[in-house]
Amino acid sequence: MATRALHKQAHLGIMIIVALISINCGSASFESSSDSSASSTSVVAGNISALTLSENSSTEITLADVEDDEDIMLVLYSYNSSSSATGVQLGTSAPDVSSQFLGKANLEEDITQDFHQQIRSLESNISDDAAIASEGKSSFLKYATSVGSTKSFKVLSSLSSTSSYDTITAELRYTTSHFEFYVDTRNEDAINDDDLEELADNFEVTQLQNLFGTESDVDSNGKFAVLFTQAVNELGASAGGIVTGFFYAVDLFDDSQYSVSNEMEVFYTLVPDEDGDHGTALTKSFCMSNIYPTVLPHEFQHMINFNQHYFLNSSSSEESWLNEGLSHLAEDISSIDSTGYMTETSIENPSRVSSYLSNVADTCFSCGSSLSQRGGTYLFLRYIYEQAEIGNLSNVHDGADLIDLLLDTDKTGLDNVATALYGDSADEEDLQEVMGQFSLAVYLSNTGTTSNSKYNFKGINLRSTQDDNRSTTLSGPNEHSISSLNFTDTLSGLSMMYLNISGQDINDNGGSLTITVGSDGLMGGYVIRD
Repeated sequence: MATRALHKQAHLGIMIIVALISINCGSASFESSSDSSASSTSVVAGNISALTLSENSSTEITLADVEDDEDIMLVLYSYNSSSSATGVQLGTSAPDVSSQFLGKANLEEDITQDFHQQIRSLESNISDDAAIASEGKSSFLKYATSVGSTKSFKVLSSLSSTSSYDTITAELRYTTSHFEFYVDTRNEDAINDDDLEELADNFEVTQLQNLFGTESDVDSNGKFAVLFTQAVNELGASAGGIVTGFFYAVDLFDDSQYSVSNEMEVFYTLVPDEDGDHGTALTKSFCMSNIYPTVLPHEFQHMINFNQHYFLNSSSSEESWLNEGLSHLAEDISSIDSTGYMTETSIENPSRVSSYLSNVADTCFSCGSSLSQRGGTYLFLRYIYEQAEIGNLSNVHDGADLIDLLLDTDKTGLDNVATALYGDSADEEDLQEVMGQFSLAVYLSNTGTTSNSKYNFKGINLRSTQDDNRSTTLSGPNEHSISSLNFTDTLSGLSMMYLNISGQDINDNGGSLTITVGSDGLMGGYVIRD
Protein backbone atom coordinates (compact mmCIF):
# COMPACT_ATOMS: atom_id res chain seq x y z
CA MET A 1 0.00 0.00 0.00
CA ALA A 2 1.48 3.31 -1.00
CA THR A 3 2.11 5.77 1.80
CA ARG A 4 1.39 9.44 1.60
CA ALA A 5 4.49 11.33 0.57
CA LEU A 6 5.97 13.47 3.33
CA HIS A 7 8.55 15.30 1.30
CA LYS A 8 7.69 18.70 -0.13
CA GLN A 9 9.85 20.82 -2.36
CA ALA A 10 12.00 22.97 -0.05
CA HIS A 11 12.74 26.58 -0.92
CA LEU A 12 16.20 27.30 -2.21
CA GLY A 13 18.31 30.19 -1.06
CA ILE A 14 20.44 31.28 1.84
CA MET A 15 18.57 31.73 5.08
CA ILE A 16 18.76 31.36 8.80
CA ILE A 17 15.89 31.46 11.23
CA VAL A 18 16.72 31.71 14.91
CA ALA A 19 13.80 30.43 16.99
CA LEU A 20 13.03 31.26 20.60
CA ILE A 21 13.76 28.43 23.01
CA SER A 22 13.11 28.85 26.73
CA ILE A 23 14.53 26.08 28.87
CA ASN A 24 13.67 26.47 32.51
CA CYS A 25 16.60 25.37 34.67
CA GLY A 26 16.10 26.74 38.15
CA SER A 27 17.17 30.34 38.43
CA ALA A 28 18.51 30.51 34.90
CA SER A 29 16.97 30.30 31.47
CA PHE A 30 18.29 30.09 27.94
CA GLU A 31 16.93 32.48 25.35
CA SER A 32 17.92 33.13 21.79
CA SER A 33 16.81 36.08 19.75
CA SER A 34 14.11 35.69 17.14
CA ASP A 35 14.62 37.39 13.80
CA SER A 36 12.81 35.88 10.84
CA SER A 37 14.39 38.44 8.54
CA ALA A 38 17.92 37.52 9.58
CA SER A 39 20.46 37.52 6.79
CA SER A 40 23.23 34.99 6.22
CA THR A 41 25.51 36.97 8.53
CA SER A 42 23.11 37.46 11.44
CA VAL A 43 24.37 37.05 14.98
CA VAL A 44 23.07 33.99 16.85
CA ALA A 45 22.51 35.14 20.43
CA GLY A 46 21.84 33.17 23.58
CA ASN A 47 22.78 29.69 24.70
CA ILE A 48 20.63 27.52 22.41
CA SER A 49 19.48 28.67 19.01
CA ALA A 50 17.42 26.69 16.52
CA LEU A 51 18.51 26.72 12.89
CA THR A 52 16.40 26.12 9.81
CA LEU A 53 18.56 24.70 7.04
CA SER A 54 17.48 24.46 3.40
CA GLU A 55 18.50 21.89 0.82
CA ASN A 56 21.02 22.93 -1.83
CA SER A 57 21.82 25.94 0.32
CA SER A 58 24.48 27.43 2.55
CA THR A 59 23.73 29.08 5.87
CA GLU A 60 26.33 31.37 7.41
CA ILE A 61 26.15 31.83 11.17
CA THR A 62 28.04 34.66 12.84
CA LEU A 63 28.69 34.10 16.55
CA ALA A 64 29.34 37.11 18.77
CA ASP A 65 31.97 37.35 21.49
CA VAL A 66 33.28 33.79 21.20
CA GLU A 67 36.19 33.03 23.53
CA ASP A 68 38.99 30.85 22.21
CA ASP A 69 38.47 28.35 25.04
CA GLU A 70 34.70 28.20 24.55
CA ASP A 71 33.12 25.00 23.27
CA ILE A 72 30.40 25.29 20.64
CA MET A 73 28.07 22.33 20.15
CA LEU A 74 26.46 22.05 16.73
CA VAL A 75 23.52 19.65 16.69
CA LEU A 76 22.39 18.55 13.22
CA TYR A 77 19.44 16.27 12.54
CA SER A 78 17.65 14.85 9.51
CA TYR A 79 13.91 14.30 9.22
CA ASN A 80 13.82 12.91 5.71
CA SER A 81 11.45 10.15 4.65
CA SER A 82 14.17 8.90 2.31
CA SER A 83 17.06 6.72 3.48
CA SER A 84 19.33 8.20 0.79
CA ALA A 85 22.35 9.94 2.26
CA THR A 86 22.49 13.74 1.95
CA GLY A 87 25.77 15.58 2.32
CA VAL A 88 26.29 18.29 4.90
CA GLN A 89 29.44 20.36 5.12
CA LEU A 90 30.99 22.94 7.37
CA GLY A 91 32.83 25.32 5.10
CA THR A 92 32.12 27.05 1.84
CA SER A 93 32.43 24.28 -0.78
CA ALA A 94 29.62 22.02 -1.90
CA PRO A 95 29.07 18.94 0.27
CA ASP A 96 30.78 15.80 -0.96
CA VAL A 97 28.44 12.81 -0.97
CA SER A 98 31.11 10.35 -2.02
CA SER A 99 31.33 6.62 -1.44
CA GLN A 100 33.25 7.08 1.78
CA PHE A 101 30.18 8.59 3.39
CA LEU A 102 27.40 6.44 1.96
CA GLY A 103 25.82 3.47 3.72
CA LYS A 104 27.00 4.46 7.18
CA ALA A 105 23.54 4.04 8.62
CA ASN A 106 23.30 0.38 7.62
CA LEU A 107 26.04 -0.98 9.83
CA GLU A 108 26.42 -4.76 9.59
CA GLU A 109 26.76 -5.32 13.32
CA ASP A 110 23.90 -7.70 14.00
CA ILE A 111 23.82 -11.12 12.37
CA THR A 112 20.06 -11.31 12.79
CA GLN A 113 19.45 -8.02 10.95
CA ASP A 114 19.17 -9.52 7.48
CA PHE A 115 17.12 -12.43 8.84
CA HIS A 116 14.49 -10.21 10.46
CA GLN A 117 14.55 -7.88 7.46
CA GLN A 118 13.78 -10.84 5.19
CA ILE A 119 10.93 -11.94 7.42
CA ARG A 120 9.37 -8.47 7.56
CA SER A 121 9.89 -8.03 3.82
CA LEU A 122 8.09 -11.26 2.98
CA GLU A 123 5.29 -10.36 5.40
CA SER A 124 4.74 -7.12 3.50
CA ASN A 125 4.08 -9.11 0.32
CA ILE A 126 1.88 -11.94 1.57
CA SER A 127 -0.75 -12.86 -0.97
CA ASP A 128 -4.42 -12.39 -0.13
CA ASP A 129 -4.95 -15.80 -1.75
CA ALA A 130 -2.94 -17.48 1.01
CA ALA A 131 -5.75 -17.57 3.56
CA ILE A 132 -6.02 -20.86 5.41
CA ALA A 133 -8.39 -23.34 3.80
CA SER A 134 -11.04 -24.56 6.25
CA GLU A 135 -11.07 -28.20 5.16
CA GLY A 136 -8.68 -31.01 4.43
CA LYS A 137 -5.90 -30.06 6.83
CA SER A 138 -3.32 -32.62 7.81
CA SER A 139 -3.30 -34.14 11.30
CA PHE A 140 0.29 -32.88 11.40
CA LEU A 141 -1.11 -29.44 12.18
CA LYS A 142 -3.47 -30.40 15.00
CA TYR A 143 -2.95 -28.99 18.45
CA ALA A 144 -1.82 -31.15 21.32
CA THR A 145 -4.93 -32.10 23.25
CA SER A 146 -3.64 -31.79 26.82
CA VAL A 147 -0.56 -31.01 28.87
CA GLY A 148 1.95 -33.81 28.29
CA SER A 149 0.86 -34.56 24.72
CA THR A 150 3.05 -33.73 21.73
CA LYS A 151 2.80 -31.92 18.42
CA SER A 152 5.00 -31.42 15.37
CA PHE A 153 6.27 -27.97 14.36
CA LYS A 154 8.11 -26.63 11.35
CA VAL A 155 10.92 -24.28 12.40
CA LEU A 156 13.05 -22.13 10.13
CA SER A 157 16.53 -23.59 9.79
CA SER A 158 18.44 -20.90 7.89
CA LEU A 159 19.14 -17.20 8.39
CA SER A 160 19.48 -16.76 4.65
CA SER A 161 16.24 -18.46 3.65
CA THR A 162 12.67 -17.94 4.80
CA SER A 163 11.49 -21.26 3.37
CA SER A 164 14.01 -23.79 4.72
CA TYR A 165 12.79 -25.59 7.82
CA ASP A 166 13.27 -28.54 10.13
CA THR A 167 10.42 -30.54 11.62
CA ILE A 168 10.63 -31.00 15.39
CA THR A 169 8.44 -32.60 18.04
CA ALA A 170 7.43 -30.55 21.07
CA GLU A 171 5.52 -31.32 24.24
CA LEU A 172 2.75 -29.12 25.57
CA ARG A 173 4.12 -28.28 29.01
CA TYR A 174 2.03 -25.36 30.27
CA THR A 175 -1.26 -23.75 29.28
CA THR A 176 -3.33 -20.71 30.26
CA SER A 177 -6.48 -19.12 28.89
CA HIS A 178 -4.29 -17.01 26.57
CA PHE A 179 -1.36 -19.14 25.44
CA GLU A 180 0.37 -22.51 25.46
CA PHE A 181 4.06 -23.22 26.12
CA TYR A 182 5.59 -26.01 24.05
CA VAL A 183 9.11 -27.35 24.68
CA ASP A 184 11.17 -29.27 22.13
CA THR A 185 11.31 -32.88 23.38
CA ARG A 186 15.08 -32.79 22.87
CA ASN A 187 15.27 -30.01 25.46
CA GLU A 188 12.93 -31.30 28.15
CA ASP A 189 15.60 -30.89 30.85
CA ALA A 190 16.70 -27.41 29.76
CA ILE A 191 13.70 -25.71 31.33
CA ASN A 192 11.44 -27.16 34.02
CA ASP A 193 7.76 -26.69 34.81
CA ASP A 194 8.45 -24.25 37.65
CA ASP A 195 10.43 -22.06 35.23
CA LEU A 196 7.55 -22.10 32.75
CA GLU A 197 5.05 -21.23 35.46
CA GLU A 198 7.22 -18.28 36.54
CA LEU A 199 7.43 -17.03 32.96
CA ALA A 200 3.69 -17.43 32.48
CA ASP A 201 2.92 -15.56 35.71
CA ASN A 202 5.07 -12.61 34.61
CA PHE A 203 3.96 -12.54 30.96
CA GLU A 204 1.67 -9.48 30.93
CA VAL A 205 -0.55 -10.64 28.08
CA THR A 206 -3.69 -8.74 29.06
CA GLN A 207 -1.76 -5.51 29.58
CA LEU A 208 -0.07 -5.92 26.20
CA GLN A 209 -3.42 -6.51 24.54
CA ASN A 210 -4.88 -3.45 26.26
CA LEU A 211 -2.01 -1.26 25.02
CA PHE A 212 -1.09 -2.74 21.64
CA GLY A 213 -4.23 -4.57 20.51
CA THR A 214 -5.16 -8.19 19.99
CA GLU A 215 -3.56 -10.98 18.01
CA SER A 216 -5.34 -12.96 15.29
CA ASP A 217 -6.90 -16.39 15.80
CA VAL A 218 -6.64 -18.15 12.45
CA ASP A 219 -7.01 -21.62 13.97
CA SER A 220 -10.00 -20.59 16.10
CA ASN A 221 -8.70 -22.05 19.36
CA GLY A 222 -8.53 -18.75 21.25
CA LYS A 223 -4.84 -19.10 22.11
CA PHE A 224 -1.35 -18.53 20.73
CA ALA A 225 1.65 -20.80 21.19
CA VAL A 226 5.24 -20.23 22.28
CA LEU A 227 7.77 -22.85 21.26
CA PHE A 228 11.03 -23.23 23.21
CA THR A 229 13.50 -25.07 20.99
CA GLN A 230 17.20 -25.56 20.36
CA ALA A 231 16.40 -24.93 16.69
CA VAL A 232 16.45 -21.20 17.52
CA ASN A 233 19.86 -21.53 19.22
CA GLU A 234 21.14 -23.33 16.13
CA LEU A 235 19.67 -20.66 13.87
CA GLY A 236 21.83 -18.01 15.48
CA ALA A 237 24.87 -20.30 15.66
CA SER A 238 24.70 -20.84 11.90
CA ALA A 239 25.92 -17.26 11.50
CA GLY A 240 28.12 -17.09 14.59
CA GLY A 241 25.70 -15.16 16.80
CA ILE A 242 22.46 -15.37 18.76
CA VAL A 243 18.82 -15.27 17.70
CA THR A 244 16.74 -14.99 20.85
CA GLY A 245 13.41 -15.53 19.12
CA PHE A 246 11.21 -14.66 16.17
CA PHE A 247 7.66 -14.41 14.87
CA TYR A 248 6.97 -15.25 11.24
CA ALA A 249 3.56 -14.20 9.89
CA VAL A 250 3.39 -16.90 7.22
CA ASP A 251 2.44 -19.23 10.11
CA LEU A 252 -0.97 -17.56 9.82
CA PHE A 253 -1.49 -18.68 6.21
CA ASP A 254 -2.13 -21.87 4.29
CA ASP A 255 0.85 -24.22 4.02
CA SER A 256 -0.08 -24.86 0.40
CA GLN A 257 1.11 -21.30 -0.21
CA TYR A 258 3.93 -21.20 2.35
CA SER A 259 5.37 -24.62 3.07
CA VAL A 260 6.95 -23.52 6.35
CA SER A 261 3.59 -22.47 7.81
CA ASN A 262 2.29 -24.10 10.99
CA GLU A 263 -1.14 -22.57 10.33
CA MET A 264 -1.46 -21.18 13.83
CA GLU A 265 -0.43 -18.27 16.03
CA VAL A 266 3.04 -19.19 17.26
CA PHE A 267 6.38 -17.58 17.94
CA TYR A 268 9.69 -19.19 18.77
CA THR A 269 12.45 -18.75 21.34
CA LEU A 270 15.70 -20.43 22.31
CA VAL A 271 16.45 -22.75 25.23
CA PRO A 272 19.11 -22.43 27.94
CA ASP A 273 22.34 -24.02 26.74
CA GLU A 274 24.86 -24.05 29.60
CA ASP A 275 27.60 -25.81 27.63
CA GLY A 276 27.02 -24.15 24.27
CA ASP A 277 26.07 -27.43 22.58
CA HIS A 278 23.76 -25.64 20.14
CA GLY A 279 25.53 -22.31 19.80
CA THR A 280 26.51 -19.57 22.25
CA ALA A 281 26.54 -20.80 25.85
CA LEU A 282 23.54 -19.37 27.74
CA THR A 283 22.87 -20.03 31.40
CA LYS A 284 19.33 -20.66 32.52
CA SER A 285 19.60 -17.86 35.05
CA PHE A 286 20.42 -15.32 32.32
CA CYS A 287 17.62 -16.64 30.12
CA MET A 288 15.18 -16.30 33.02
CA SER A 289 16.36 -12.84 34.10
CA ASN A 290 17.06 -11.18 30.74
CA ILE A 291 16.03 -13.08 27.64
CA TYR A 292 12.61 -14.59 28.31
CA PRO A 293 11.04 -11.57 30.10
CA THR A 294 11.84 -9.45 27.04
CA VAL A 295 11.56 -11.86 24.11
CA LEU A 296 8.01 -12.92 25.05
CA PRO A 297 6.45 -9.42 24.86
CA HIS A 298 8.78 -8.51 21.97
CA GLU A 299 7.59 -11.31 19.69
CA PHE A 300 4.00 -11.01 20.89
CA GLN A 301 4.00 -7.37 19.71
CA HIS A 302 5.05 -8.54 16.23
CA MET A 303 2.10 -10.96 16.23
CA ILE A 304 -0.32 -8.24 17.36
CA ASN A 305 1.14 -5.70 14.94
CA PHE A 306 0.60 -7.97 11.96
CA ASN A 307 -3.00 -8.61 12.93
CA GLN A 308 -3.70 -4.90 13.44
CA HIS A 309 -2.16 -3.83 10.13
CA TYR A 310 -2.90 -6.74 7.81
CA PHE A 311 -6.12 -8.39 8.97
CA LEU A 312 -7.96 -5.56 10.73
CA ASN A 313 -6.88 -2.56 8.62
CA SER A 314 -6.28 -4.30 5.26
CA SER A 315 -2.80 -2.80 5.04
CA SER A 316 0.68 -4.09 4.48
CA SER A 317 2.70 -5.11 7.53
CA GLU A 318 4.60 -2.43 9.43
CA GLU A 319 8.06 -1.47 8.18
CA SER A 320 10.81 -3.42 9.89
CA TRP A 321 12.50 -0.52 11.69
CA LEU A 322 9.28 0.71 13.31
CA ASN A 323 7.98 -2.80 13.96
CA GLU A 324 11.19 -3.70 15.81
CA GLY A 325 11.15 -0.43 17.75
CA LEU A 326 7.58 -1.06 18.87
CA SER A 327 8.56 -4.55 20.01
CA HIS A 328 11.38 -3.11 22.09
CA LEU A 329 8.90 -0.62 23.55
CA ALA A 330 6.58 -3.54 24.35
CA GLU A 331 9.37 -5.04 26.45
CA ASP A 332 8.82 -2.16 28.88
CA ILE A 333 5.51 -3.79 29.84
CA SER A 334 7.36 -5.25 32.83
CA SER A 335 7.17 -1.78 34.44
CA ILE A 336 3.48 -1.09 33.82
CA ASP A 337 1.71 0.68 36.68
CA SER A 338 -1.89 0.76 37.85
CA THR A 339 -2.77 3.47 35.32
CA GLY A 340 -1.55 1.43 32.35
CA TYR A 341 1.66 3.44 31.87
CA MET A 342 5.04 1.74 31.34
CA THR A 343 7.17 3.68 33.80
CA GLU A 344 10.67 2.37 33.03
CA THR A 345 12.80 0.72 30.40
CA SER A 346 13.08 -3.07 30.40
CA ILE A 347 16.22 -4.94 31.37
CA GLU A 348 17.49 -5.48 27.81
CA ASN A 349 16.77 -2.10 26.22
CA PRO A 350 19.68 -0.16 27.80
CA SER A 351 22.24 -2.24 25.89
CA ARG A 352 20.48 -1.40 22.61
CA VAL A 353 20.38 2.29 23.55
CA SER A 354 24.08 2.14 24.45
CA SER A 355 24.88 0.81 20.99
CA TYR A 356 22.91 3.64 19.42
CA LEU A 357 24.35 6.44 21.53
CA SER A 358 27.90 5.30 20.88
CA ASN A 359 27.23 5.41 17.12
CA VAL A 360 24.61 8.14 16.95
CA ALA A 361 26.30 10.10 14.15
CA ASP A 362 26.54 6.96 12.03
CA THR A 363 23.03 5.65 12.62
CA CYS A 364 19.88 6.42 10.68
CA PHE A 365 17.42 4.55 12.87
CA SER A 366 14.63 4.63 10.27
CA CYS A 367 16.86 2.99 7.66
CA GLY A 368 17.11 -0.55 9.05
CA SER A 369 16.95 -2.79 12.11
CA SER A 370 20.50 -3.43 13.29
CA LEU A 371 21.13 -3.36 17.04
CA SER A 372 22.17 0.30 16.92
CA GLN A 373 19.18 1.24 14.78
CA ARG A 374 16.79 -0.61 17.09
CA GLY A 375 18.30 1.26 20.02
CA GLY A 376 17.64 4.56 18.25
CA THR A 377 14.09 3.67 17.22
CA TYR A 378 13.29 2.43 20.72
CA LEU A 379 14.70 5.60 22.30
CA PHE A 380 12.69 7.77 19.88
CA LEU A 381 9.50 5.82 20.62
CA ARG A 382 10.22 5.93 24.34
CA TYR A 383 10.60 9.71 24.02
CA ILE A 384 7.30 10.32 22.21
CA TYR A 385 5.53 7.81 24.48
CA GLU A 386 6.65 9.83 27.51
CA GLN A 387 5.82 13.14 25.84
CA ALA A 388 2.33 11.84 25.09
CA GLU A 389 1.88 10.73 28.69
CA ILE A 390 3.08 14.11 30.01
CA GLY A 391 0.66 15.91 27.67
CA ASN A 392 3.23 17.61 25.45
CA LEU A 393 1.75 16.24 22.21
CA SER A 394 -1.38 18.11 21.19
CA ASN A 395 -2.78 15.36 18.94
CA VAL A 396 -2.24 12.51 21.42
CA HIS A 397 -4.03 12.08 24.76
CA ASP A 398 -1.50 9.83 26.50
CA GLY A 399 0.99 7.00 25.95
CA ALA A 400 -1.71 4.40 25.42
CA ASP A 401 -3.37 6.59 22.80
CA LEU A 402 -0.06 6.96 20.96
CA ILE A 403 0.47 3.19 20.79
CA ASP A 404 -3.10 2.67 19.63
CA LEU A 405 -2.61 5.23 16.84
CA LEU A 406 0.61 3.49 15.72
CA LEU A 407 -0.91 -0.02 15.73
CA ASP A 408 -4.56 0.33 14.72
CA THR A 409 -3.89 1.93 11.33
CA ASP A 410 -3.34 1.27 7.66
CA LYS A 411 -0.30 3.56 7.64
CA THR A 412 3.29 2.40 7.98
CA GLY A 413 6.75 3.81 8.59
CA LEU A 414 7.34 7.55 8.83
CA ASP A 415 3.88 8.25 7.50
CA ASN A 416 2.49 6.30 10.44
CA VAL A 417 4.64 8.20 12.96
CA ALA A 418 3.82 11.64 11.54
CA THR A 419 0.08 10.95 11.34
CA ALA A 420 -0.04 9.53 14.86
CA LEU A 421 1.71 12.59 16.26
CA TYR A 422 0.10 15.34 14.22
CA GLY A 423 -2.97 13.99 12.45
CA ASP A 424 -3.83 13.41 8.79
CA SER A 425 -2.48 16.79 7.71
CA ALA A 426 1.03 16.01 9.02
CA ASP A 427 3.97 17.02 6.85
CA GLU A 428 7.74 17.24 7.09
CA GLU A 429 7.64 20.38 9.23
CA ASP A 430 5.96 18.33 11.94
CA LEU A 431 8.65 15.68 11.78
CA GLN A 432 11.20 18.46 12.04
CA GLU A 433 9.63 19.63 15.29
CA VAL A 434 9.68 16.23 17.01
CA MET A 435 13.14 15.28 15.70
CA GLY A 436 14.52 18.60 16.87
CA GLN A 437 13.09 18.15 20.36
CA PHE A 438 14.30 14.55 20.45
CA SER A 439 17.83 15.55 19.46
CA LEU A 440 17.94 18.09 22.29
CA ALA A 441 16.50 15.63 24.81
CA VAL A 442 19.14 13.03 23.96
CA TYR A 443 21.84 15.65 24.54
CA LEU A 444 20.40 17.45 27.59
CA SER A 445 18.60 14.69 29.51
CA ASN A 446 20.04 13.87 32.94
CA THR A 447 22.67 16.60 32.70
CA GLY A 448 20.94 18.92 35.18
CA THR A 449 20.90 21.65 32.53
CA THR A 450 17.13 21.90 32.44
CA SER A 451 14.05 20.60 34.19
CA ASN A 452 11.87 21.15 31.12
CA SER A 453 10.02 17.89 30.47
CA LYS A 454 10.48 18.26 26.70
CA TYR A 455 14.21 17.80 27.09
CA ASN A 456 14.41 15.03 29.70
CA PHE A 457 13.61 11.34 29.68
CA LYS A 458 11.69 9.93 32.64
CA GLY A 459 11.91 6.18 32.17
CA ILE A 460 15.61 5.87 31.33
CA ASN A 461 18.68 7.72 32.61
CA LEU A 462 20.96 8.41 29.65
CA ARG A 463 23.92 9.19 31.88
CA SER A 464 24.20 6.37 34.41
CA THR A 465 25.11 2.74 34.93
CA GLN A 466 22.16 0.49 34.14
CA ASP A 467 20.88 -2.38 36.28
CA ASP A 468 20.74 -4.84 33.40
CA ASN A 469 23.10 -7.68 34.35
CA ARG A 470 25.40 -6.43 31.59
CA SER A 471 27.19 -3.56 33.38
CA THR A 472 25.91 -1.21 30.68
CA THR A 473 26.80 2.44 31.30
CA LEU A 474 25.12 5.20 29.32
CA SER A 475 27.09 8.43 28.89
CA GLY A 476 24.87 10.44 26.59
CA PRO A 477 25.38 10.66 22.83
CA ASN A 478 28.80 10.35 21.25
CA GLU A 479 30.18 13.78 20.40
CA HIS A 480 32.55 14.31 17.52
CA SER A 481 35.23 16.95 18.06
CA ILE A 482 36.08 18.30 14.65
CA SER A 483 39.55 19.66 14.00
CA SER A 484 38.67 21.64 10.88
CA LEU A 485 35.73 23.68 9.69
CA ASN A 486 36.15 21.99 6.31
CA PHE A 487 34.23 18.99 7.58
CA THR A 488 31.92 16.78 5.50
CA ASP A 489 29.54 14.02 6.50
CA THR A 490 26.09 12.68 5.63
CA LEU A 491 22.69 12.37 7.26
CA SER A 492 19.67 10.38 6.11
CA GLY A 493 16.21 9.40 7.28
CA LEU A 494 15.84 10.02 11.01
CA SER A 495 19.36 10.67 12.21
CA MET A 496 21.45 13.23 14.04
CA MET A 497 24.97 14.16 15.05
CA TYR A 498 26.67 16.24 17.71
CA LEU A 499 29.70 18.23 16.56
CA ASN A 500 31.98 19.91 19.08
CA ILE A 501 33.74 22.99 17.69
CA SER A 502 36.30 25.07 19.55
CA GLY A 503 35.88 28.81 19.91
CA GLN A 504 39.39 29.24 18.55
CA ASP A 505 38.43 27.54 15.28
CA ILE A 506 35.39 29.82 15.03
CA ASN A 507 37.52 32.89 15.64
CA ASP A 508 40.17 31.71 13.19
CA ASN A 509 37.33 31.58 10.65
CA GLY A 510 36.35 35.19 11.25
CA GLY A 511 33.79 34.40 13.95
CA SER A 512 31.45 32.60 11.59
CA LEU A 513 30.36 29.10 10.66
CA THR A 514 28.96 28.08 7.28
CA ILE A 515 26.70 25.02 6.96
CA THR A 516 25.93 23.72 3.48
CA VAL A 517 23.24 21.09 2.88
CA GLY A 518 23.12 18.96 -0.27
CA SER A 519 20.15 18.13 -2.46
CA ASP A 520 16.99 16.53 -1.02
CA GLY A 521 18.23 17.19 2.49
CA LEU A 522 15.54 17.91 5.10
CA MET A 523 17.64 19.02 8.04
CA GLY A 524 17.55 21.24 11.07
CA GLY A 525 19.97 22.08 13.80
CA TYR A 526 20.92 23.90 16.95
CA VAL A 527 23.89 25.92 18.10
CA ILE A 528 24.55 25.39 21.81
CA ARG A 529 27.04 27.60 23.62
CA ASP A 530 28.40 26.67 27.01
